[in-house]
Amino acid sequence: MTIWDKIYKNYQKGGLAWATLDSNNVDEEFKQFLENKNFALKNVLDIGCGAGKYLAFLKKRGFETFGIDSSETSIKMTHEVLGEKEKVKLANMFDYNIEPDKYDLIISVATIHHGFKKDINRLIGLIYKSLLPGGWIFITIPSLESRTTWHTFKEDQEVGPGTYTPMTGPEKGLPHSFYSQEEVKEVFSDFKNLKINLDKKGRWLIEGEKCFT
Repeated sequence: MTIWDKIYKNYQKGGLAWATLDSNNVDEEFKQFLENKNFALKNVLDIGCGAGKYLAFLKKRGFETFGIDSSETSIKMTHEVLGEKEKVKLANMFDYNIEPDKYDLIISVATIHHGFKKDINRLIGLIYKSLLPGGWIFITIPSLESRTTWHTFKEDQEVGPGTYTPMTGPEKGLPHSFYSQEEVKEVFSDFKNLKINLDKKGRWLIEGEKCFT
């Protein structure tokens, strides 16, 4: 059982709502992101789909939805929201082979930073390859400063450059990578029309488009 599977099971029993479980509402920034975008195929992949609220939001807007998550419980929750026939897979995001040139939207909210930077940076490269030309990303990554304000990191241990694990709480021992704005610009440098904003939760909200070749 993964750390996040334990968190989801605890949530189902009335425990705390972490990350994308914190609300049934989709972030307003994501809604604004979608407003002025045109998607030819409307194929979306959600990396770390959680309880499925972003996929449900997009399905209602005509998207064909795909999702992956490392928690078996979250996969079941997503199926409850979307239906059993929807394509949702149990997978580790760093091991999953994303099909190239398939999606015109890839999203990952409060997920992709759970790992070491070398793995995260490699995954971002795979995400770029998996987009169709003109496809878009919407990804969140925590800022370096947020580590000093997130209460779960009052006690932590550095396990790599910019990567820390909390010493207490439900995510104890799980690597979290934090990025400066310059690092974000470098890692996402292949994308055009790159937009990087800091939200009230201390996350970089990253939008970018795959170049036409």
